[in-house]
Amino acid sequence: MTKTEFLQELKQRIQEYPVEETEKSMEYYAEMIDDRMEDGMTEAEAIASLGSVEQIAEQIKCELPITTLVKQKTKEKTQGKRMPVWAIILLIVGFPLWGSVLIMILAFIIVFYALIWVADIMLWCNVVCMGAMSFAGIIGFFGCLFQGAFGSALLYLGMSLFMGGVGVLAFLGSLLVTKGIFRGTRWCFLQIKKALIRKEEA
Repeated sequence: MTKTEFLQELKQRIQEYPVEETEKSMEYYAEMIDDRMEDGMTEAEAIASLGSVEQIAEQIKCELPITTLVKQKTKEKTQGKRMPVWAIILLIVGFPLWGSVLIMILAFIIVFYALIWVADIMLWCNVVCMGAMSFAGIIGFFGCLFQGAFGSALLYLGMSLFMGGVGVLAFLGSLLVTKGIFRGTRWCFLQIKKALIRKEEA
């Protein structure tokens, strides 16, 4: 397969999406082939190293913004179709019911997601507090040391070391939680995209 054939086949598989998105992907893979050929690969080897056109097209669709996928899906469903008058009337009359249910579902999702982030922020606040207490313990240690209160200095040092240790553990735990939230969010959006793509291909 030549570079031209590869790009033509790829364009056919993603041409239903907005022109700017299609052109961006075409330029990206054209440059990638050129770069690999400059590194010493033949045209066929450079194309083969990218993988199959089907896999690339699937990856491009997964990386598209979810708003683009929704717009495309809506456009496909409504293209060449006219909604009956009775359906329009039902939508308008039933809006107080289905509109309020939709708003309630969206509000629940937003509140649930916000609560997750609030809990995460609280964890980081605890980390900051523990760090501050450890720092205060160090100051207290040196202060008592200079005053000759060795017993109090040891107490402050012990408190500082304890809070520092707990703070490090809390920091690592908070970091894992934050990464988990980001990964979970990305996974959810990716599943929504894949569902839209599967429906579209069906």
